[in-house]
Amino acid sequence: MKLCKMITMHVTVHVHVAVAVLLVSTMTGYSALTAANVVRPPIILVPGLAGSQLDGKQSKDFKTKHPCFRLKNWGQVWLALDQLAGSFANCATNNLRLDFDPMSLEYSEPEGMQIRVPHFGSTASVEYLDRDPLVELIPESHYLHAMVNFFVKEHGYTRDVDIVAAPYDWRKSPWGKADTYFDDVQHLIEQVSNRSESPAIVISHSMGGPVMQAFFNQTTSDWKDEYISAWFPVDGVWTGSPKVAKAIISGENFGVPAPENILATMERTLESSFFLMPLPDLWPENVANFVTVEGSNKTIYGTGNTVQLLADIGVPYPDKRLDYLNEMRMSLEAPGVPVHCVYGTGVATAWHYTYKELDGSPPAHVEYGDGDGTVPLHSLARCADWADQQSQNVTVKTFFKLEHVAAIKSQAVFKYIQSQIPALASPAGTPLSPISAQSLTILLTSLHCGLLHAYVSL
Repeated sequence: MKLCKMITMHVTVHVHVAVAVLLVSTMTGYSALTAANVVRPPIILVPGLAGSQLDGKQSKDFKTKHPCFRLKNWGQVWLALDQLAGSFANCATNNLRLDFDPMSLEYSEPEGMQIRVPHFGSTASVEYLDRDPLVELIPESHYLHAMVNFFVKEHGYTRDVDIVAAPYDWRKSPWGKADTYFDDVQHLIEQVSNRSESPAIVISHSMGGPVMQAFFNQTTSDWKDEYISAWFPVDGVWTGSPKVAKAIISGENFGVPAPENILATMERTLESSFFLMPLPDLWPENVANFVTVEGSNKTIYGTGNTVQLLADIGVPYPDKRLDYLNEMRMSLEAPGVPVHCVYGTGVATAWHYTYKELDGSPPAHVEYGDGDGTVPLHSLARCADWADQQSQNVTVKTFFKLEHVAAIKSQAVFKYIQSQIPALASPAGTPLSPISAQSLTILLTSLHCGLLHAYVSL
């Protein structure tokens, strides 16, 4: 009992911390206690052009002029790097082409072909574009893996729980996708937000920017206030890019090891190609012309005669393909959510191509301006205009010499996003020091004394 009296003066100092830590350690296995518990917002990733895996399946009705194996069962058609080598690329691009109906203005797969977007909601759909584990070491297959890894390792996010993905059929425009896509996105955001008890962070890349802008335009203000904490569009293609004109004329592989002239036969059938062409009413007049053909009759093409350019390279119904898309693009308004507009600058970006003929050959000369290497600066920066069009904050963050695809693999971009999310910008609280051996001894002794005293009192 004398010992019990000796430690009485020490118990007051240690008991509060020791009891708290002991209880937390007992219940959770942790030896330290955080002073605050900040809810971590869920993250939704929206990829860009060619940034979602696509699966395909063919029936006997599917016609092709190339000697290709028929896909009797569902299999990956994008990105399948082994299918893009040599003559196999003809089969791969033929699987992805679209037919256009000039009456309904709708795009669809050719007869006998089915395409689906696998793994909606899972980051597996966007981390690597080729699902073959043998090609995970090939850089061209990497897409959003580095970003997902950052939030998983640095902030304890869990794949497919509080960091998820909303892949889509990137061959089509926001208005040409299956009717359920925006519904699926809305449900996904609601699901992860309710599970995390926090509004969500949306991070989009490239074409994913205007896709999400269209999504936000069709949701209510009340819904956005409840479910969206902030949107980080990275390298958004807000008013188009001349590089898409090159894709339609002579092909563009966007970094994928595939023959550009073969890709062109597919790219000039895709709705997304026409959706991402320079937008006439919002394209600067000093760079309005983006293609010159030097042939026997020198012709200059630009925002004023894009329809003629498409007609001259053999695209059917060019006016019907472009007119309704440009009208829909012009109808897009500010998103009505807090925006952090992120993009690279200072990278040589093609803004004008010169061809000898429109025969599918690569351009003879390219002129460059400022941008991220894919999208010109004036298109990237268009999101800054939203600051005058909505009450929610619009912040612009630029990164010098940061290229279009490198942006979504950049630690600097990840850390900027982290810094703008209050729950991630600082620790959730200051951990209390682990209980010392002396404090634990005093605590246990005091508890023993209390029990002894209670026993003696009986």
